[in-house]
This record gives sequence, structure tokens and C-alpha cells, in this order.
Amino acid sequence: MEKSDPLEVRYGTLLTTLQQEYPTIQSVKRSRLLRMIHRFGGDVERIRKNLQKHQEKQNAGKPDLNAARHQHQEEIKAKYASQLVELKAAGINTNNPCVQQQLEKYHGDTNKILEKIKHREEKKDHITQLDARYSSQLAQLESDGVKTKNKRLLIELLEKANGEIDVVKQLLTERKEQKDQIMSSTTNTVEEYDEKLSSSKKHLEINIDDIDQLRQLRNAGVHGNPMKIFALFHECNQSIERTVVRYKQVQEQREKESEKRTQQRITLAEIHNAYLTLNNQNDWPNNIQKVYLDGNNMMFVIDSLRRLCLNQSSKEAERAIAEIAAAWNKQMLIPHVELIFDFTQQLEPIDSIKVSSARPTYKTTDEMLIDIAQRSQNYHTIVVTSDRGLSIHLTRQGCQLLKPYQWFAHCAMLLTPDLIMNENKIDMTSTTTTTTITKNKIRYDLNELARRIAKIDL
Repeated sequence: MEKSDPLEVRYGTLLTTLQQEYPTIQSVKRSRLLRMIHRFGGDVERIRKNLQKHQEKQNAGKPDLNAARHQHQEEIKAKYASQLVELKAAGINTNNPCVQQQLEKYHGDTNKILEKIKHREEKKDHITQLDARYSSQLAQLESDGVKTKNKRLLIELLEKANGEIDVVKQLLTERKEQKDQIMSSTTNTVEEYDEKLSSSKKHLEINIDDIDQLRQLRNAGVHGNPMKIFALFHECNQSIERTVVRYKQVQEQREKESEKRTQQRITLAEIHNAYLTLNNQNDWPNNIQKVYLDGNNMMFVIDSLRRLCLNQSSKEAERAIAEIAAAWNKQMLIPHVELIFDFTQQLEPIDSIKVSSARPTYKTTDEMLIDIAQRSQNYHTIVVTSDRGLSIHLTRQGCQLLKPYQWFAHCAMLLTPDLIMNENKIDMTSTTTTTTITKNKIRYDLNELARRIAKIDL
């Protein structure tokens, strides 16, 4: 300990005295304590203050890492005593902390540990053999000025290149270029970020002239974020009159967009309220003469039908919806029920159900339904769809709306009433007195409905 010898001569007596005063530093290496004293220049007051903090931490119950590590190792030895004996018999150094850690990692599986150790030894032997095989190439590379901290990398590259020195040099060059490219891209990214940051800072700078112009713009009725106002001002060639005109145009546009969004929210709320709700089979409106079913919109309501569509069996899904509609209309006896898809080749009627394809006359089912609604009286018409955009147009034409799930639920009410399940949901409301509210929720097994009526294999 050459570096510590002069410190021992200089501060040895002081350190011995301090160790007697502060027993908690007895476990700390003497060389470390000497360096600490040297760092404080032998100032006893500062040294005592530092040691006092150390002692307070120890008294506060801060764990000794070495002691904790030693205790943990002893626990492992006690837990895996038989496994350690087995490993020792196999010639493994069981005092090695790595072996103990592996015992804990693999839950005492000695076969796994022996396999790992064997693999590691085989790899070492392989590297040693390669080192001996390519010793001349390694010497040649060293004489050629090829330097690397990782000798194993050179050995692996030589094995990969079958001992060809030129190939190894090329691989090292490519490796270096790749590393430099990564470093340069990282540097460029940082520089670009700094450049953007600096430009944004410059953009935010406002001088005295800008403040005067801003005051004039404010007096002219232009208000808002100063930077946005200046952007508009420069866009108008620094003309206050043009800026005022442009500002009014922007404000009018914003008001129109805001009004449009408000109107959309109101319309969507009206559409939501316009949908019929069927809690039992008698809730179906009277005197309904026409029912149009948005087929594509209905394919994804029932899980079994959705799976058919996702498995590219949409024809079976189309047929299933038509058969359910036919069975439903046998009970309802509605004069005109039409099932419309965007495109289908299965146009044969199924009992009383007319099956139609929007194409080629129309692009989508939505266009076809809107055209039908515009050409007819719709007071006794129900359209089954959940498309919001379509619903807005149909409501304006006087159609009544029903969501696909509600229609399938009505089918279950009529055709398979045994598939209706009532669930009681209890809500607890805490006020001055606790009140229990029981809500009755109705569920429908629509997959079983499709299986029974349309013979869909679940």
C-alpha cells in the first residue's frame, strides 16, 4: 500500500485516536479512513463532524451491507446444504458466491447449475483452442497496428473469417463505421434539438418596437396571444389595417366552427333520444309498414356472426341475418322487410325478406337508404342501424330508428324467450341513512339465438 504509507506516517496516530472514540468505524478499511483524513487536510473538527454523521447513521439502524450479504450467504448455505455437498463432490468450488447465487436462482436445481458450468468451461476451452490456432494471425494483426481491448472479439472474428486477416480487418472497419454512424446520428439529433430550441427562444424575443406595435394592434381590437398576433401581423406585411381585417376573418371562422361543433353535439343528442327502446315484445310501434335492415351494420353485433366475418365467411353471416329476419317476420307480419348490404350476390328472397345489394347502383348502403327515405313517406318506417351520420339524415326524413342490438333483442323476445336472463344489480347509496336500490338488468343470449334459428355453429 505505497500510497497509504505516507498517510499512515502523517495521520496514523490521529486515526488510532479517532477509532477509539468512534467504534463504528472499526469495520471501515484503515486506508479509506486515512484518505478521508487527508481529504479534510487533517482538520480534526471537520473529521469529527463527518464521523459523527457516520455514527448517527449507524445508530439509526442503517444496515451494514457486508454483514447483510454475509448473512444472506449463510442462509443460502443452510437452505441448500445437501445441494452444496453434491456440487462439492462434483468438484465445484461451493465457496464461490456465484455458485450460491445460482442455487438460489434455479431453486436448488444442481443439474441446471452443472449444465451451466459445463457450458462455460466448454466455451473457455474453445476460446483457448482458437487462441492457439490463430496465434500467428493475432501476432500479425498486432504488428499491423490493429488494437482492441477485447482479444476475444478478434478470436471470434478470425474464426468467422476462417483465419483470413484481410477479412477480419474489413469486419473491424465495418464495425467501426457502424459505430461512428450511430454516434453521428445521435450527435445530429442533439444538435437539431438544440437548434430548434435556440430558434424557438429567438422567436419568443420581443423588442421595444414590437411592444409599441402590439399596443397599436390591441387598440385596433386585435387581441390574443402576442406571438400569434405578431405572426398574423407579419403575414399581412406589417399592415395594421390588413391585420385587423384578417383577424376578423379568423374570428368569424372560429365562431362558425364552434357553432358547427355545438350543432353536431345537439344533433347527436337528438339522434340518441330518437332511437326506440324495446323492453318487451309489446313495445314495438303500431302500424309499421316498412322495415329496412342495415346489413353491414348488423354483422358485428353478435359474436358468432362477427367471427364469421373475420374468418372471411361473410356470406354465411349474411344468410344468418336473413334467416333470423325471416323467422322474426313470421311473427310480426310486416308487409315490407328489406335487408340491404353494401355488396352481396345472395339476392334470393328468404320467405318474406327481400335481400338487396347497394352496388352497383349506389356506393354504400347509407346512400341507398337515404335515397329510399327521400322518395317515400316514412311515418310508418323503421330503419335498423347504428350509423350516426345515416341516422341524422333518416331522422330528418321522418324515419324511426332502432339499433341493431335492440332488434336482435326483440327477435329473442319473440322467438326464444327462454334466452332472456334477468340480473339483479344492487346499488348502495350512502346518505344519512343507507338505501339499497335493486336494478333489474335484462340480458339476451344472442349467440344461442343465432345457433337455433340460423344453425350457426358456435
